[in-house]
Amino acid sequence: MTEGMLVVIGVLFIAAILTGMLTRKNTTKNHDEHGIPFGFEENYAVALEPCKDGKTLLYDLTTCRHCARLQEFLTLHGVEYNDVVVDRYIGKARSEIVEKLKSYNPRVSFPTAVFPDGTVIVGYRETLLLEEVERLKEAGLINSEKNK
Repeated sequence: MTEGMLVVIGVLFIAAILTGMLTRKNTTKNHDEHGIPFGFEENYAVALEPCKDGKTLLYDLTTCRHCARLQEFLTLHGVEYNDVVVDRYIGKARSEIVEKLKSYNPRVSFPTAVFPDGTVIVGYRETLLLEEVERLKEAGLINSEKNK
């Protein structure tokens, strides 16, 4: 490699780093001092006390395609859920959410769904999800009319 090529590569590398720093969505300007995005205080509380309101809790990420599929599945089957998008949080708030998630899924993989009956399903596993939806219907935790 010539010296000129190394200079060009170095400049491109620095430009890539600066671009990433300037376009970061999770900045302290968008969050309170605890790391909670403005307007997500209730969502944060739900993340730490799953299913307290009788709804399924979904821990997911903005970039996760399996998470999006699980959201579609839950909606299609009439399962009310709270969606906690973990990568929207920063600092202490994210750490606390991840610690809570670890109590259900030690690998901290996504998506992780916590159902009102205590069942936890990690990933998009359609057969298990269908079985859980049926159990929730039988227990009266899902309104079957929504599914028709």
